[in-house]
Amino acid sequence: MRSQRATEVRYNKTIVILIFLVLIFGVIFSEVRAVEQDDDPGEENIEEIDEFELLAQEILDKTDDIRVSRPNVTTATQLLAALPERENKISIAVYNIEDKTGQFKIGGSTMVTQGAEDMLITALKRSRQFKVLDRINFRNLSTELDLKEYQRLAEGEGPNLGELTGADYVIDGAVTEYQIDRETGGTGLAIAGIGGSREVAVASTALDLRLIDTTSGEIVWAESLKGRIEGSRVNAQTFSFLGDNIVEFESGQGAQEVINLAVRTLLEEGVYRLIESGI
Repeated sequence: MRSQRATEVRYNKTIVILIFLVLIFGVIFSEVRAVEQDDDPGEENIEEIDEFELLAQEILDKTDDIRVSRPNVTTATQLLAALPERENKISIAVYNIEDKTGQFKIGGSTMVTQGAEDMLITALKRSRQFKVLDRINFRNLSTELDLKEYQRLAEGEGPNLGELTGADYVIDGAVTEYQIDRETGGTGLAIAGIGGSREVAVASTALDLRLIDTTSGEIVWAESLKGRIEGSRVNAQTFSFLGDNIVEFESGQGAQEVINLAVRTLLEEGVYRLIESGI
């Protein structure tokens, strides 16, 4: 009897040990499987990735339909784009293009765009003839240099001190004239056999630019440009300049866009003339 009981106890212990081992192996197997699934995505995950890639490609294929922006170019942009890129570029620092027309809007702000320097930087870069240095927003760059100098940046990050590119030349200037007028002239609609007239709007702008040698301080190039853009009549008070730029004379609405267009055009032509000069 005692022998039988000992046998039963040993049997029960064996069962418990086997169950324990099964549980341990089950846990280990589950963990290994989870790791394998992480390293090797299943079919479901692969399908999800494929669907995302297809959707992303579909969106990229419709880029032209999705984008609302377009290049901001003028008739003079093609002159700069046609130039061969210069190998040995001279460095040129852009300073202020001031509004010296003496015209002001209601409220006291100047009439001519305050973005002329940015337009000039874009024109110089479009020409691919110069290393263009922005001195208008130099305070931003100066802040980064100060952060480095006073060791407020992580080690190895930020600019290298003492390696700023110096300018061979400085370019600046002023917008000296601007106006939009209505003009009547030429041949228009004839009524009862009697000659008629054609009314147009004209935006005229004058711009002076100069280039200064930073070593000698000498003005080595200067140019005064004057141009006009003609707008066609839409109705009694409204005129269209180059298609998309509409000016309403009675309210002045849209005049700023035409001012910007005229200034950008002259700046691009000014850069082209600078390059033509052989500087």
